[in-house]
Amino acid sequence: MAPLRITYAALCYISLFMELATTLTQIGDLSRSEQPPTWPSTFSVNFHEENWVWIIPLARNAGAWHYDFANKRMRYDHLQGQFDNFCHGRGLDLKDSRGDCHLLFNATDMFVHYPGEQKCCRACGVAEGCTVLKPNWLAGGTYLGTETINGTVCHGWETDGAAATDRWYQTEDGTPCRYAETIKFWPHSTHNITFHMSSYSRDPIPNSVFHVPAYCNVRCPSPWRPLSALQPSIRVTT
Repeated sequence: MAPLRITYAALCYISLFMELATTLTQIGDLSRSEQPPTWPSTFSVNFHEENWVWIIPLARNAGAWHYDFANKRMRYDHLQGQFDNFCHGRGLDLKDSRGDCHLLFNATDMFVHYPGEQKCCRACGVAEGCTVLKPNWLAGGTYLGTETINGTVCHGWETDGAAATDRWYQTEDGTPCRYAETIKFWPHSTHNITFHMSSYSRDPIPNSVFHVPAYCNVRCPSPWRPLSALQPSIRVTT
């Protein structure tokens, strides 16, 4: 058998191949990190919320999200000082429309609840797109790169909703950092929810958190009626 000879050109090809393989591996790892995330089926997290028009602050308030997709339920708390567009304008007789407001979702309905005044009504349902957000609601979203939020490096994605452009940021391990939206028909307004990462929990959530009071069994005097061009960014299908 003739001895195996490796020419200089062959060595160059081998070296080039190994570099290419390494590069492709790095790209593969990067592309996996860029893939839009899927939410866990259950989590809770507290946040700080801000609404702005131009440079004018409309609201700064605290809040919380409670999410339980396995049981098709969700709760968004917008606390004292809130200017949430689902809480406001529903026609409830309130002493303070900017008081604590809870948005309660079940499999078919969304309720606007002011617990401090014990006022509540059904605002909308599946027909209007008011349903529990799917864990993969970011599927097909565009990767925005990283941003440092409160000292933590977070990955961001953007997705195009019917009425808003939604942006979601989370850490490498899936801890929420920020949610932000820009309303298409009101481009000078901004809505930011910055999460308190230390409050993030994936523990089971007590049923009492999602309890809908008996006095919620009425339709809102001014229910949420989205036009085809003005549907809420939370719109998903179940």
